[in-house]
Amino acid sequence: MLDQIRTMREHIIWLGTQLEKERESSRDKTVLLKRLLDPDDLGHAVTNEVRKQAYAIISNDHEREREKWNVSN
Repeated sequence: MLDQIRTMREHIIWLGTQLEKERESSRDKTVLLKRLLDPDDLGHAVTNEVRKQAYAIISNDHEREREKWNVSN
């Protein structure tokens, strides 16, 4: 029984670690995409097509987060 508890605890810790890695990756992606949209930052160096794609990714991510929140509440 104690071995099962330890295994579950280790798995929970691993899941938490993976979640934090995903959050950090998502934050990094969002920062980059926002920089691509900003004409005073990287945005001056990219095409309108790239800016549209960056905007679409940010919008889609935001919509997914909103849907998750609505489902959980």
